[in-house]
Amino acid sequence: MSSIAEGIKNQLELTIRRQNELREAYAIAFDANQRFAYETQIGQLDKEIAGLRLQLKDAYGLEMLEESSILEGLVRQLTIDQDVGEIHLVNCDREPPARAFWKAFDEFTGRNNRFQFYFIVACPSQQPDSFAERMVYELIIEELEEQVGAMHYVRRPDSRRMKIEDLPLGRNLANSQREFKKYFSRRFGFGDSETPFEEYLQTGLPKLQYEYVATALDLNAGRWDAALMKEYLAWIMDMFSGTPANVPHFVFFFVIFLRNVHVQPLQGAEKAVFEDIGGIVGENLHRATLISELVPVPSALLEDWIRDLGEQNQSRIEDVVKAIVAELSPEKQAKFQQDKLLDMTDIQRFQALIYKIAHAGKGG
Repeated sequence: MSSIAEGIKNQLELTIRRQNELREAYAIAFDANQRFAYETQIGQLDKEIAGLRLQLKDAYGLEMLEESSILEGLVRQLTIDQDVGEIHLVNCDREPPARAFWKAFDEFTGRNNRFQFYFIVACPSQQPDSFAERMVYELIIEELEEQVGAMHYVRRPDSRRMKIEDLPLGRNLANSQREFKKYFSRRFGFGDSETPFEEYLQTGLPKLQYEYVATALDLNAGRWDAALMKEYLAWIMDMFSGTPANVPHFVFFFVIFLRNVHVQPLQGAEKAVFEDIGGIVGENLHRATLISELVPVPSALLEDWIRDLGEQNQSRIEDVVKAIVAELSPEKQAKFQQDKLLDMTDIQRFQALIYKIAHAGKGG
């Protein structure tokens, strides 16, 4: 091996290691701004890794280096006869919490409850934010017959994917209420209007040309103030209670990241936050529900998900799962050998690869 090729190889290994470290940090990050920063850095390293692989390919003259990983090569061999959409980025397993959502949704809708609130509590490694995203896509499919334009939700830049936003928050209740009004006003374009906020809820909401409006907000457990949040969240829910009946269906997802909530009995601050949320939901069962059954996914269910895409060869499916595990950290690999469970954050990296390959060469 030439010294140039050796240098490129070493740089590639270091860059991949750095990217894996960032992915591990992203999986347990609470703050939405920090998670966005990690996403940006991971994306930048993707470009660097692709460039280094091309350099290494030129140095070796090997066509095999066109694949960015063994996993990608195996994925490209899979039979996929489904139309892969945004929902395939977030829809592996999660059947128990999905059923809990639909049960509450049907009950609320049966009472013509136009404003519904879902509190989703899980470890960052189990991606509670993407569960909210999944249910928005399922609402579009189930309730709107895939008419995306009938649903209003905030999208990520240059994407059709749902964006999880920070809950508008101030240093006290009055400032938090002001920040929420500003957020709501900007989102629906009446920030420059002279119409008071409360009046807009009565006169402006019925004019919105949507059947559904979905909102996903990160409650940031790291900055949890029990007294403030109890009053503030109650105010948000109460604020919409007097609106007319001819408004769109508003579905709010409050996302709470609590580290290792699925691994061990909660203690300390995490336990207090979970109990606070349970109390808030308990006082608002006519309009709110708690979803917290987000746990690691058995590898057999991931195999089922791959099979649903169209691949029926079990050996190919098992090879893909082995390749996913091979890219995990040594600690995660050892854990997988014991329990055959995968964190959702690792499964969704694989789902993102499926989506990328399915959409390669497509516009939009």
